[in-house]
Amino acid sequence: MQVLTFIFFLLSIMGVWKPQEWRGIKATLYYIYRAIIIIVNHLSILSFLLDIQFKNIKIGYLIDNLSLLFILLIIRQKIVCIVGNRPGIIHIIVSLKNSPFKFEDRKEEVIFSRFEKIARNIITYYPMIYLSNLSMQCTGFISVMDPPYALPYKGWFPYNYTRTTKAYWATAVYQMSAAFVLGTINAISDMLLPCIMCYMCGHIHILRYRFRVMTEKLQKMSENNEPKDEIISTEQKLMADWVKFHIDILNLFKITNDIFLTVIFVQYTISSLILCAIAYLLSHMEPMTMEFVGNLAFLTAMFIQILLPCYFADKLTFEFLDISTGIYDTNWYQLSNNIRKSIVIILRKSHRPVTMTSSFFIVLSLESFTKVIKLAYTIYNVLD
Repeated sequence: MQVLTFIFFLLSIMGVWKPQEWRGIKATLYYIYRAIIIIVNHLSILSFLLDIQFKNIKIGYLIDNLSLLFILLIIRQKIVCIVGNRPGIIHIIVSLKNSPFKFEDRKEEVIFSRFEKIARNIITYYPMIYLSNLSMQCTGFISVMDPPYALPYKGWFPYNYTRTTKAYWATAVYQMSAAFVLGTINAISDMLLPCIMCYMCGHIHILRYRFRVMTEKLQKMSENNEPKDEIISTEQKLMADWVKFHIDILNLFKITNDIFLTVIFVQYTISSLILCAIAYLLSHMEPMTMEFVGNLAFLTAMFIQILLPCYFADKLTFEFLDISTGIYDTNWYQLSNNIRKSIVIILRKSHRPVTMTSSFFIVLSLESFTKVIKLAYTIYNVLD
């Protein structure tokens, strides 16, 4: 849980997640800070939106404008998701700390530590890669600055920033600050869903481990000729606890999917458009220029942003399917008839794929990642 705690600490710094213990004046000031972040996001969206030209359109100018506008819309949806689904996210955090997710022995801690390490690698390397690409992109936009006429980012403003040097630099600093803050929020929120899915993978491994422990314990009781009534009672209790753990993992998965459903939809409908637009823009640029390098970094960041949740959703789906393998690897056939009947039902249920979906046609998986890339390439060919 240390990884999720750190992610929410970072989100708190960026104004998206109010610390649960803050009350009174602290909470009020934090709400004001959050409102400023949300206003900056919406003002940036409005600025790019009003700057769109429908006459004498320059394709490079339009793609730049629309790509940044789409990214801002994705960031807006992520902020809305985290702020609007706060009770559900808190429920996930609390559930992961309590029974049946609480560790029962040292072996379970060792099993889970492998996935904790993976989650820690995500929060170590993903921000480094994403923010370095963001910095390169910003450098590319800075390279086209022409004080006091050309700002680092295109946009509409209700005043003439070319009139004075102070107005120009104040606007430029505002744009760069907004890009850094919103880009950082985007990077941090990108890590939340993959880390939660990574934790679920760890608990599925623990679920398989607990089934093996249960069968070994019951087999040992039978070999020691303990009273039949006691064996049946223990068998029913252990099986009920195991089934409850399985159901709780499935419920937690459903809650997570419901929380991030809209984000998944917005991310993957818009990302294909952004990828093909940036690819088209790169194909019409002079290589080895700062503007080319900046857009290439932006394209790379988008690829990684899509790949990360797809990979862990795909991994989680296969972990659910592997529950049946974990059961088959035990001496489950030596249990009583009633328990074996229950296991048959569990095995049938575990063969049904559990997938992270959105709006019935977007499924997070490596296959869907490939489809997004193919769709982007197809649209690029049409435009070219």
